[in-house]
Amino acid sequence: MLAGAAGAMLLLSGSGFALSALHPSAADASGAPEGTIHTSNGNTIDASWLDLEDESGYVRASDVQGTFVFNQLGTTPNDELFNVFGAALTSMCSKPAVELTTDAEGVASYYVNVGGHIEKNLTIDVSELAEDASEETLMACSCATGAPLGQAAVLGVPLSSIVEMADLEEGVNTITAYGADGFGQPLPLRYALEKNAMLVYQVNGQELTTATEGSSLQLWMPETVARYFTRNITDIELTREESVPEVQEADPCYRNKINIMNYADGCTFAAGDEITFEGVADDLGSPITAIEFTFDGGRTWTTCETEGATADKWVNWQFTTSFEQTGDYEMTVRAKTADGNVSPLAATLLFTVS
Repeated sequence: MLAGAAGAMLLLSGSGFALSALHPSAADASGAPEGTIHTSNGNTIDASWLDLEDESGYVRASDVQGTFVFNQLGTTPNDELFNVFGAALTSMCSKPAVELTTDAEGVASYYVNVGGHIEKNLTIDVSELAEDASEETLMACSCATGAPLGQAAVLGVPLSSIVEMADLEEGVNTITAYGADGFGQPLPLRYALEKNAMLVYQVNGQELTTATEGSSLQLWMPETVARYFTRNITDIELTREESVPEVQEADPCYRNKINIMNYADGCTFAAGDEITFEGVADDLGSPITAIEFTFDGGRTWTTCETEGATADKWVNWQFTTSFEQTGDYEMTVRAKTADGNVSPLAATLLFTVS
């Protein structure tokens, strides 16, 4: 499958990437490269990129070299983070960002009721734990069945702090965080603790509030699909279940996402100008190990490794190169993961050199 994703305007200079340049290498893309066809949860994913016989009129630049840098920093603006997800029906993706309302009626409320198979139910004011237990971290957020992804600097209290305050009965194995609307998605307790889940009360430096009754808290978890990122949490249930719930993973077609952040197809540049392409890539559960570029319709790919990248944050990349030949160009970019897969959906950008 091939899909295009274009973002903001092409840049002629870098944008604050502080890592030393990594020099890319060319990768022959004749045939089906390892990882383009793979199976996941019984599904076959065929990431066959382009028709190599296509005569589209684009300039075909092979084995394009340039300067590549990456980091795992950067955040998504709050209005995009909470609203652009759009089509999903639950959790983080479902509603407008009422938690970030500027209305005078917005109230910050961080009370949560804890119950279930525990010796005594309790109500906790998470703000009272903040002084001793609060943590701040960058965390990615990605839809299970769609293209949206984002990253935010979140401030909150580890879920483990709440669990430690509850006197659990023997055999408790499941946790469910319920929002004010009654939505709750059960999770294995061990999974939530191992993933360092957090009860978040601040996103990108902005305090969460609510214009309705209930809590402003949100549940965030690294390397976990956004449907578990429950909003306006009012209750946490710790229960003993006969079978531990399965954790929903991302649809195989929406793993290993990659976006180009440059806007406006059709930009024109002078021959010899340095052009910087930039974007982000993210996979739920497996680190991104390389970003690959083709400017000749998939005949050759330039491979840029992302050594040291971790799975809990996105990869924020830049690739700078130049072209002497005038004409229309098409860039396609994909990502590779540590488990050997490539992006099921590539991203493309059109531009002109004159």
